[in-house]
Amino acid sequence: MAGAQRFTTVELSELESKIVSAGDRALFCEIAHFETLRSAALDCAEPIARAAQALARLDVGAALGELAAARDWRRPVIDDSTAFEIEAGRHPVVEAARLAAGEGFVPNDCRLDAETGARLWLLTGPNMAGKSTFLRQNALLAILAQAGSWVPAARAHIGLVDRLFSRVGAADDLARGRSTFMVEMVETAAILNRAGRRALVILDEIGRGTSTFDGLSIAWATIEHLHAVNHCRALFATHYHELTALAAKLDGLACHTMRVKEWQGDVVFLHEVAPGAAAAPIRNSVIEDTLRDLSPDEMTPRDALDALYRLRKLIS
Repeated sequence: MAGAQRFTTVELSELESKIVSAGDRALFCEIAHFETLRSAALDCAEPIARAAQALARLDVGAALGELAAARDWRRPVIDDSTAFEIEAGRHPVVEAARLAAGEGFVPNDCRLDAETGARLWLLTGPNMAGKSTFLRQNALLAILAQAGSWVPAARAHIGLVDRLFSRVGAADDLARGRSTFMVEMVETAAILNRAGRRALVILDEIGRGTSTFDGLSIAWATIEHLHAVNHCRALFATHYHELTALAAKLDGLACHTMRVKEWQGDVVFLHEVAPGAAAAPIRNSVIEDTLRDLSPDEMTPRDALDALYRLRKLIS
């Protein structure tokens, strides 16, 4: 009670001392045990590191083996050539997502060769047709193969790739004063200055960040530089149909396109890569010329209807 005298015993005093010092003694014991364990681990550092490395290799090998068995991956051929031959290749991540949704994945072939054939593919086609997926899947196959993995393809023969360059997507770096277009140009310039004969390059929509003719000129010059200077294997996806004219003057360039078809008034993306080029878009200047020649104030209802039909025919 407050103001009252307290009484104690020797036993209570000893118990109080033990309780107060219990935390310090526990910490001291933990530190002692930790130092003992650390000393023992340091004495066995080399065998522990070897065991950890072996377990890591086993873990990676087992995981890749499980994937190969479950998803029908095949053993690639890796050699010192410049071949890049993929038969029925698939994007491992996109395929897994589509399988989870109960859908299938459309495989595609890719054959590049810096020595005997077309080492540069120009890929055209509309948005959502699968151009970016095709570019990324071939880059992933090269990485998987050279990492020692089997690959999602019916067959793969990949000559050694010493560097993989990718210019895909749109991103800015405003903190450093770089717009989206500037980032694209800096990355493209880095690729053109560093890619060698054994490199694999994927480029998606170069020149789209500026005006039409400036962008077309940039894309045109990039393809010519890749073909004449870098001599590397490359996949170049673009919306600039005018670039297909380069196939007539560059023997190492081949044009391919994503197949689409019309079904009951709808456009169906087949996600298949086929030789050739996408249909050339109608020139905007043709429509402009037609509109410019019209005189709405002088047109009869029948003339206006005929003009609409002419414009529709131009578009279709």
